[in-house]
Amino acid sequence: MTANIPILMVWLAVAAPGEPAELEAKVAEVLEDCTMCHDEGGDPDEPGGLDLSGPPSALIGRRSAANGKPLVVPGKPEESYLLAKLEGTDGISGDVMPLGEEPLPEESLAVVREWIAALPAGKAGEGAGSGGAGGSAKAAGAAGSEAGKGGADKKGAGKKKRRGRAPFHGTHQISLPTTATLNKRTLQFRIDHRFGRIGAERGAFGLDVGAVISFQLAYGILDGWDVLLRRTNSRKDWELGSKYMPVRQEDGMPVSFGGYASVEYLRDFDVANEWSGNLMLMLSRMWFDRWTTMLTFGYHFNTNKASRVLVDRGSGPELVRDKRDTVTLGVASTVLLGKKKRWGIDLEYFLPVPDGRTPNLFYRLGGDAGPANLTQIGGWALGGSLRTGLHFFQVFITNNREIHTNLWAPGGQSDNPFKTPGVRKAINQPNFFLGFNLARRFKL
Repeated sequence: MTANIPILMVWLAVAAPGEPAELEAKVAEVLEDCTMCHDEGGDPDEPGGLDLSGPPSALIGRRSAANGKPLVVPGKPEESYLLAKLEGTDGISGDVMPLGEEPLPEESLAVVREWIAALPAGKAGEGAGSGGAGGSAKAAGAAGSEAGKGGADKKGAGKKKRRGRAPFHGTHQISLPTTATLNKRTLQFRIDHRFGRIGAERGAFGLDVGAVISFQLAYGILDGWDVLLRRTNSRKDWELGSKYMPVRQEDGMPVSFGGYASVEYLRDFDVANEWSGNLMLMLSRMWFDRWTTMLTFGYHFNTNKASRVLVDRGSGPELVRDKRDTVTLGVASTVLLGKKKRWGIDLEYFLPVPDGRTPNLFYRLGGDAGPANLTQIGGWALGGSLRTGLHFFQVFITNNREIHTNLWAPGGQSDNPFKTPGVRKAINQPNFFLGFNLARRFKL
């Protein structure tokens, strides 16, 4: 039957020179992103090895290697497994496609559905390709098993409630955790990087001075529940955290709401408060399918890591052990750009508030007592991001060089960037930092 596929394709082009061919071009555009994983290098006999780089009509007569179901049944969208995988219909093997991307919009699904419906129905297209290029003998056997299950599958099982667009591209905005999660059985490797201070002498915009880097592994235990472990060279800090989002807008709720908790251990020498922790609440909403806003509230324990803290209570400076905590109030926002909403403009700001114990002022570098004219302006960041397939990339500029939660909580590390003491006041030499975040997801 596989040998008949080229003849069938020619027959389709001659018999219906207009509509199917025109729709097929649109379907090819819809499936274009899928070719990042489904190209000609895959094994067609293995699940996930389907080649989608060719014309969509080449799928006619082929079966899924996962369960043997026909991918495209001409004239019958409800029996076509390709459409089921894109829609998330009950009974599919594995995850909804495209993997790692946002679900396809209804207008794209309508194009695929209309193309299949416009194909002339006939035995040549139904159930063909049980071996060779169309699928393995194992798939063919699975097809027979599926066929024996009765009419429920044949008619098309009930559709799952399709997941909407995640509120953020990344699980962290820049420093703040977001209301986005990895989803079940998803592993993520992430690198967060902050260059040195822009404006430092011979610093080449921060590229030639010391960098702060964090490596992270995160795993989605359930939809809405992630755990992570990360390590940074800043004070040799380890952070073990968990994010739980019981309310998610992508599941049809009006907002996303949940929390993040973590514990941190600093193994660097000459640091105070080696053990610390964080509790955070996040509330977000996506507006118009392009603009997300988020509010955060955090309580951070033992945030001053300086080993020598001097406090003057009226009788001169004295050395103290600073056990104060910090409250943070934050806001984050992302605007999605482009037709496919892959690009984003990202910003965040958080303001640290000391817990009220004496002394009651935190300074920019984490709580060291200093001149009274040093004011806390909080931490800010502005950048852009790109999500494509299972990859996430973000570049930004910020006044906060720290990455781990308990280290950034005391606030930004620069004052007004254009009035920095000791740094020439040229507009291209202010006191802030360039950075990037890079993440890759793996579906297990």
